Amino acid sequence: MAKQSMAIISLVLFLLLAGLAIRAWRKRAAEQAAEFSAPLEALDFFGELLAQANAFYVATTRAANHLERINAYGLGARGISQVFVFTEGLLIVRKGERPLAIQRSNLVSVDFTQVAIDKAVERDGLISVSWIHEGVNLATQVRILEPSGRSAIANALEEIIGTNTKKRAAR
Repeated sequence: MAKQSMAIISLVLFLLLAGLAIRAWRKRAAEQAAEFSAPLEALDFFGELLAQANAFYVATTRAANHLERINAYGLGARGISQVFVFTEGLLIVRKGERPLAIQRSNLVSVDFTQVAIDKAVERDGLISVSWIHEGVNLATQVRILEPSGRSAIANALEEIIGTNTKKRAAR
């Protein structure tokens, strides 16, 4: 009888903690959704395809804090994806989630990093793309699965961000 009571108490405690965690996740997503609207799912104009690669979408975070995950609009869910760099922006097509598209004019920088949220990899194993959406500075981290794809994506992003920086300076 004591074993059954302990099992029931453990189950109730587990369900209570799981419920609190889900509630906190949803609350945080709602707070973040109030700060900015959903990012684009497709670019207005794609332009020429510069690079593409299979990747693992790690997270979108605040640009200043790679440990603060953005949960709103499904951006908190990790998973398999394909990354496409076009002359007019970046498109990340995530399996089971809505795509993430970032216009070239919103791209700020591209860097390599080792850690984002709860993902730690070898040195410079993640590509981190900093971007601005409705005045909020964000960073999206992906892990490119093929070594050749990693350099192709990084070079293509640097190319369009460099073009973008030159256009901003000319204004």
